[in-house]
Amino acid sequence: MDSKLAELIGMLRHQIISPVLMEKGAAQMEYFNMVSKNEYDVPGRGLRRFTPITMKSWLYKYRKYGLTGILPKTRSDRGEFRKLSEDLKKSIQKLREEHLEESCIKFYERCIKNNIFGEYKICLETLRRFLKSKNLYYRRKSHPRKRFEMNYFGELWTCDFMHGPQVLETFDGKRRKKAILMAIIDDHSRLIVNGKFGFLENTGLLECVFKEAILTHGLCDRIYCDNGSAFSSHYLSRVCANLGISLIHSKPYDSPSRGKIERFFRTVRENFLIDFKDDERWDLKTLNDRFSTWLRDHYHHKIHSGINARPIDRYQISVSNYPKKRISEEILDEYFLVALERSVNKDSTLSLNGTCYEVPPQYIGRRVEVRFPQDSPSEVYLYENDIRMVKIQPVDARFNGKTLYTPSPRFSDVALHQLHPDHRAGDL
Repeated sequence: MDSKLAELIGMLRHQIISPVLMEKGAAQMEYFNMVSKNEYDVPGRGLRRFTPITMKSWLYKYRKYGLTGILPKTRSDRGEFRKLSEDLKKSIQKLREEHLEESCIKFYERCIKNNIFGEYKICLETLRRFLKSKNLYYRRKSHPRKRFEMNYFGELWTCDFMHGPQVLETFDGKRRKKAILMAIIDDHSRLIVNGKFGFLENTGLLECVFKEAILTHGLCDRIYCDNGSAFSSHYLSRVCANLGISLIHSKPYDSPSRGKIERFFRTVRENFLIDFKDDERWDLKTLNDRFSTWLRDHYHHKIHSGINARPIDRYQISVSNYPKKRISEEILDEYFLVALERSVNKDSTLSLNGTCYEVPPQYIGRRVEVRFPQDSPSEVYLYENDIRMVKIQPVDARFNGKTLYTPSPRFSDVALHQLHPDHRAGDL
């Protein structure tokens, strides 16, 4: 341990025990029991609590050895690997030199498979530290990067998710859930074309933010995102293909390539969420309302150090020179529908999201395409060759049961009178 850090820790211990240096045993324990409930910011270790016995041992050592007695001691075997024998070290080192390209986790699995550890129970972290000490740890190669910037608004939008604070599910409720921020930033102007908090990192939140951004600012040329499940989904690929937008994914585990949106998330944490407290009764709607106000009144009107200008000014200059293509809300809603294929059963039904729907009988035995909006999954439409044919409804078994008693046209009035002697055929 660094000598300066050890001295700071020793001074903190002295500060804790100093009020009872001249007191007797009963008074000492009464004080130690009281302060054991407190948390202390230990240099280099964070917040800690100490038991009365621990503090009493500090007092004993301080009286006997002075300040030196309460300084933290460094273990004599620090840096050694007690579970690794010399033969085992050589075996691991030899195998590692043959598989330097493997990650530490893959190499650990290889050691277990080859029974390198034998009877020793070696954990992954011990192996990781050993490889680092021998300069055999796997490191990803750093690739040189160049700073880039697009020429006009809408040429490139970058989007990502950020894990936010815990908020109430409903304003009058007690259960709290983590809020997830989905945001899209324009590369040229640094304008946030849209951003919203939700509870799930899924295509539902992505659709809500992306659709509103297009309705407000028009179509972009390209959208840049990571390889998360929502961004890698067939749903987003289909939406972008219909809208004529290029969908680009960054390399896996390469967050620096999306540095602009990551830097914005840092700004959100340091400026917007800095005053947020978990004990505040904020629900999701309150959080989104305040976030929209912060974007409109603060972020977009503050000088951005990356462009040395206000995002709103750059946006207005760019759209006047490069107007964006607009699309009607009706067509946009059509493109954002979820499309699935289902087989039609012999009873003219198909199953979707745990519900049976009735379809026209001419589709029996065929595989059909159905589409529905994510925010209203019960509103289902049947499509054929990309043309909307009919809106299908859930099966009403009771209504269908009544049709079993409807008189068939082949029955004569005499037969109906015989079946129902108390009624005329016309009443039936």
